[in-house]
Amino acid sequence: MTAFIARQVLSEYKSIGDQLRFTRLQKGFSLEEVSGRLKVRLEYLRALEDEDYVLLPGGIYGKIFLKKYVNFLGLDYKNIVKNFVKERKIYLSEADDVFSKKVIKRHKLIIFPKVFRNILIILAIITCVLYLGIYLKKITAAPKLAIIEPTSNQVQKELSINVQGETEPESEVAINGQSVLIDKRGMFWQTIVLKKGVNIIVVKAKKKYSREQTVTRQILVE
Repeated sequence: MTAFIARQVLSEYKSIGDQLRFTRLQKGFSLEEVSGRLKVRLEYLRALEDEDYVLLPGGIYGKIFLKKYVNFLGLDYKNIVKNFVKERKIYLSEADDVFSKKVIKRHKLIIFPKVFRNILIILAIITCVLYLGIYLKKITAAPKLAIIEPTSNQVQKELSINVQGETEPESEVAINGQSVLIDKRGMFWQTIVLKKGVNIIVVKAKKKYSREQTVTRQILVE
């Protein structure tokens, strides 16, 4: 009569974990006692009852622990192991699916910072290129050069003339190929000897790495 009742009650517990836990409690064993008697780690027994198959060792070891536990409790191993294989397969496939979704979600979260970082890097490169372009344009641009006197196409009788002008302070100035000193403000002046007829005065200004700026004046001496 007792055996009949046990089988009837067990039939209500269809999952492996429920059968193991119910039978163990019915026999009055704690998990610690079973672990000590079977020499099976407590977490593996608990994983079997909780049907947390991820915590079980892979391969045949999970079945070995199950067989020890089932035989200890006096249950039908052949019937249980079939359900165990099915349940474990389903459980692990679902666990893999959840893990994959988490990995994909985490991957997406990782991608956004990478994209943001790449955008910042690109913007930084563009900024550097623009700055370098502006800097190169500035240092290679011809300096400003203004001739205050003489005026263009000037006519005079004197055989000399004062050439006065202004440029950028860091520039070098030459008048008809002769270097001229400039002051801190970029001002310069020089007296040039003329000859009868048309005289060409060529003033050039240049910075260290820049192009040359040239201004020409024609002076007619009668």
